Amino acid sequence: MDEDEESDEVDEDGSGKSHHCRESPDELREKDELFTQDINFVFATLKTIEERVSSGKLQLTIYNAVREVHACPHRKNPGWRLHLLSPDTLPELTSVQTLCLQDEMVANHLTENSSSLKIDLRLLTDLTVKLPRLAFLRCRLGVGDGWTTYIADEGARHFSRDWAGLCRDNRHQFAQSIETAALPPTLRHAQLDFLYPLSRAERIDQTQEVPDVVAPASFDPFSSSLRLLSQQLRKLELKVVADATLFWPADGTVSWPYLESICIVFHLSSPSGRWYFVGPQGEGRDSKGFEITRSSYPPLEDTSDDEFWDEYIEDNGLRPTEVECKQFRVVPNDEVLVPFLTAFAKAASSMPVLKEAYLWAPLVWRASSIDEYEDYDDAQIAKWPSEPLAWGIAYAAPATHGFYPFRGQRYSESRQLWWMTAQWRPNDDLRFLFQQIGDQNTELVEYWGDGDCEQKLADRDIFEQMKIFDSRWPHPWGIKNGGYDWQQPGL
Repeated sequence: MDEDEESDEVDEDGSGKSHHCRESPDELREKDELFTQDINFVFATLKTIEERVSSGKLQLTIYNAVREVHACPHRKNPGWRLHLLSPDTLPELTSVQTLCLQDEMVANHLTENSSSLKIDLRLLTDLTVKLPRLAFLRCRLGVGDGWTTYIADEGARHFSRDWAGLCRDNRHQFAQSIETAALPPTLRHAQLDFLYPLSRAERIDQTQEVPDVVAPASFDPFSSSLRLLSQQLRKLELKVVADATLFWPADGTVSWPYLESICIVFHLSSPSGRWYFVGPQGEGRDSKGFEITRSSYPPLEDTSDDEFWDEYIEDNGLRPTEVECKQFRVVPNDEVLVPFLTAFAKAASSMPVLKEAYLWAPLVWRASSIDEYEDYDDAQIAKWPSEPLAWGIAYAAPATHGFYPFRGQRYSESRQLWWMTAQWRPNDDLRFLFQQIGDQNTELVEYWGDGDCEQKLADRDIFEQMKIFDSRWPHPWGIKNGGYDWQQPGL
């Protein structure tokens, strides 16, 4: 799909509204229709193959749409999602056992004449319910959550804006679809990455507010819906912005009778806009999310604000390579994090066949643009503070692969619990909950930190081995696997 400089400057209805910068409702509808035609064609073709040949065992991968845009930079980052229209009309496909939705490429709309179109998350549900023999659900999507980029240039920040209202609606609508969906009983594995690419989810200005994508609900519907999805799984790997209802409902109890392996990578911001982590001196502890209003949505016609920013880049250009180092949140914020950890421990204790559990947050320390940290001793943070860092907890049941290369045994007769939490320690109640994970008649051995780095954050490379489906580090040739293997598990 291409878009040139002359496209859609005036509505065809003669209203006189300008659409040099913004997409009109007709354009958005046309994109949805084209996307729907493509999905319908794929499903119709596979249905014909099933009827004429055999059902087989197929993996269906759907990539996000990327378009060439030779027009106003506003059109390179519109924010609106692609929707599947009339999903109920799709035929059922019994041959598809693995469904994959992923961003094939991540376009840099500030430096390239291309734009990645975000997919409506409901597509995951709409397609899943049409695959009665689905066993493995995967996605690798840049969902977006309204963060402020760490780019210093005001123009580049403006044209990188992620519209918080669309982010919230996308999460809430997915939750609504899960609550009413009849998921296939064969679904047992899920690898869902809603922070893709992770580097973009980290390159944010942590001094700025993030949106409250929960309100008007009292808890995050998106997190709660993922919990519902997980209750029939055997293996789950998840990267997400989530709150405690990902693990435990606001009311009642829950169990996971089949779940054997779980790995949760959580963003350091929460859906409510509170942060799970603060600065070394407590900075940012009371930060709260900003309210989503009508201004949190992109306009459907050009505005005077658009004209201002168009003139700004004509005069000043875009400088996307100039960044501000304002990434300072590396210390747990107990008020927000402890309820999250408590819910995880309660959930893990309700998984009777659990073999391994990983819960960790990727952290970054680059705070030189903050006055208080201009001369801060980075060695207090980590042994290698300039490298990507992480904070987390790991559990392994007896006779299960241990958290190598940390202290402990590869395969132990005991339960093993690793606290890779630098100087932070759980209170007695929280620690007791974690100690209840697994068979309590079996000895539990706990490990704190990593040898000489026990009181400091660990290098993230070690945490990257916390994968359920991909190859575990270390690689037999000493090569770290930082990407996706996307290997089919045994079904």
